[in-house]
Amino acid sequence: MDTKEKLIALRQKMEDRGIAAVIIPSGDPHQSEYTAAHWQARHWLTGFTGSAGTAVVTKEHAIVWTDFRYWIQARAQMDEFELFRQGDDGVPDYDAWLVKHLDAGERIALDGCLVSAARTKKLRAKFEDHDIKLDTTLDLISALWTDRGPMPATPAFVLEDSYAGRSRTEKLDDIRKKMGDHGADVHLITALDDIAWTFNLRGADVHTNPVNLAFALITPGQARLFINPGKVDQATRKILEQDKIILEPYEAVDRCLAGLDKGARILIDPEAVSDRLFRAVNPDVKIIKKTNPATELKCLKNRVEINHMRDTAVKDGRAVVNFLHWLETSGEPVTEISAAEKILGFRREQEDFINASFDSIMAFGEHSAMCHYSATKETDVTLTPDAMFLNDSGGNYLTGTTDITRTLHLGTPSDREIRDYTLVLKGHIAVATSRFPAGTRGYQIDTLARQYLWQQGMDFGHGTGHGVGFFLCVHEGPARISPHPVDEALKPGMLLTNEPGLYREGHYGIRLENMILVTEDEETEFGRFLGFENLTLCHFERELLDRAALTEPEIRWIDDYHKGVCEKLAPGLSPEVQTWLEEKTKPL
Repeated sequence: MDTKEKLIALRQKMEDRGIAAVIIPSGDPHQSEYTAAHWQARHWLTGFTGSAGTAVVTKEHAIVWTDFRYWIQARAQMDEFELFRQGDDGVPDYDAWLVKHLDAGERIALDGCLVSAARTKKLRAKFEDHDIKLDTTLDLISALWTDRGPMPATPAFVLEDSYAGRSRTEKLDDIRKKMGDHGADVHLITALDDIAWTFNLRGADVHTNPVNLAFALITPGQARLFINPGKVDQATRKILEQDKIILEPYEAVDRCLAGLDKGARILIDPEAVSDRLFRAVNPDVKIIKKTNPATELKCLKNRVEINHMRDTAVKDGRAVVNFLHWLETSGEPVTEISAAEKILGFRREQEDFINASFDSIMAFGEHSAMCHYSATKETDVTLTPDAMFLNDSGGNYLTGTTDITRTLHLGTPSDREIRDYTLVLKGHIAVATSRFPAGTRGYQIDTLARQYLWQQGMDFGHGTGHGVGFFLCVHEGPARISPHPVDEALKPGMLLTNEPGLYREGHYGIRLENMILVTEDEETEFGRFLGFENLTLCHFERELLDRAALTEPEIRWIDDYHKGVCEKLAPGLSPEVQTWLEEKTKPL
């Protein structure tokens, strides 16, 4: 079926069930940001492949809401659906739009597997205020999705303690202590990265995310892991059972939640648990609504993880520098897709490399203005010396996860391109060199990245930084550096990105990204101060810098950073690449 045929079939289902509107989110039963193809219902229906967005279908309208990162991409990929630019002035959220366009007494369908309990509660309250009913028991898509792929079933494997830094029994003890602090005797975990971290297990069930589809139920005396039995070999099963972990089928979690003892107290994160599982809990059980303890624990990297990450930054830096050298000197015709394949090849040469941490964004010319552009056979272009080239990529290693963006020009940049690049780098340096009191939130740091752009009447539409997992998801909560007022203090051990940008639609985009580690700075008479340690190692482009627009402290920072890049990467590079890098990193 094409999109038009899918809409006709869906609207017939809606009419048969007395449904006025259907909401199709981007989620899965684990509230993942990146989902396995089996759950990409919004993509199947609309044709839009971005990781974030919500579709709404009524009898007369078909609309997709998505944020700044995907506006250009969504417009290009959709034909039957109208684009609402989420966050733009005057654009209502989808719930507000529905309230305005539906009549009292009408019904909205939303698959409760694909939306969190917290989001469902807010939607239901808003709709009920207008006498509109939200039904989360209906799945109107599955019966139409005849070519739907199977649930993934890649093998689970153990991440050794020498990488993880703490054993699964130690992590379970930490979680049980947090449970006790909240007065809970049962804890349900559904977030895939929390489960992977807790049990020191990895897999490949979600593209570029080293996780397994699973649920977990933890009590003071045991832990149950609900996972497809075929994913766990005998050796792994024996290791888990030795640690008092009981393996049960993935589908059995509903039954276990319904069968909890009367009077039990279960800790659930309503932001991470689906509405369906939330409703499956025995009604005689008290629900304690708190953030998953694993979410709070895993974002604080331990000493072993931090040491591994520093080593990984060197390995990944060599891969990226080898790629940039090849790009500049090979003389071969290069397309966006072949560039992505080449950088992946350089990473595969590095020790402990497993896979990319996300699909590389290789964006040339006007494509670079699309924040999360992904080249296809239809859009792939050849790189030439007359435009900017943005490359955003990363790797998953046994020793950590990386994420780096560099922007360069393969020819002679214009004055405007040089000015824009310099302004973005000034914001990057302002974040990298910041000192801040303990308790500071990411949104307070975010302003530093934008100040020089704001002075010129410019801005960028995404956050300045996100958390990064340890050989896990490249996007990790709970902290981030963003204009959104996320009430999560930055703490030593948190790994974040620093990636300000600037995007001129139809022309070019610039983004400069390093990974940064929150560290202790010093104690002063005004309290305890923190700062950032740069982990990422790769030069910035001298030809794109307006030296006159840089302050002396900024020039010193660039020179010191470049000196460290060259010293740390050179021993693992060929003589030819060493010489090339020395030229790229010579003092300004």
